[in-house]
Amino acid sequence: MPQFLSNKELSQKLAGGDDFIRTKDGQVKGLAIRPDLNPEAPEIIVVGSGPRRERNAKLFLNCSDAVPAYIKRDTDKWKYLGNYRATAYRTDRKTIEAHRHKRPRKDVAGILFLDATDKVLIKVYGGGYSDLQTRKEVEASAIKFVKNSLKSQGYKIEDRQRENCGYDLLAVSDTQILKVEVKGTVASEQRFFITRNERSSLADSKWRLALVTSARDNPRLTILTGKEIERQFAFDALAWVGRVN
Repeated sequence: MPQFLSNKELSQKLAGGDDFIRTKDGQVKGLAIRPDLNPEAPEIIVVGSGPRRERNAKLFLNCSDAVPAYIKRDTDKWKYLGNYRATAYRTDRKTIEAHRHKRPRKDVAGILFLDATDKVLIKVYGGGYSDLQTRKEVEASAIKFVKNSLKSQGYKIEDRQRENCGYDLLAVSDTQILKVEVKGTVASEQRFFITRNERSSLADSKWRLALVTSARDNPRLTILTGKEIERQFAFDALAWVGRVN
């Protein structure tokens, strides 16, 4: 599939239209995303108000197939990002406030969460986990511990683990909104694995890493900002993907 399309080529491929969700005959053909309106794209998309846009968002959510997504890089240049499917569509006030950025509230109907279906998945073994069951137990213990800790500080918690948005929990208090990524380990050493999507979130002032050590028997919680992570931790690459030049 071509990496870039012109406006004309994009219209031919995605059936035209002015909505970012391009449809034809009641079927979603693809996505045409503007980064100025969607700074968290492609994983998180702001859906504009209006019956047609809201209808298309729900149509995409109910669509079982992934569709090609393109993002605008210049006046007549759209970059191919991969194939994406919708995993959730939220219309509650808190979610909209967390992701609408500079868009006026009256112009936003909801927030659509996407997941890439053709991304490369890297499995990392070790890191204090002896097997899959242990890993699941540690992750569940860490999530529960962080939820309870944040609730004790007055936060209301929304679980976002299935939405692939770069964090696990949305924590909302009267004065603050935090996007919390939880990492748990059985070891006492502060050590964790982080994905590209998660690391791209470090610049977000609302993003936090909740690092739980000794997660199963004596959990200890450290919460860090992106700047603190970059300052305190060194990152080593564990895998690379090879592509033809």
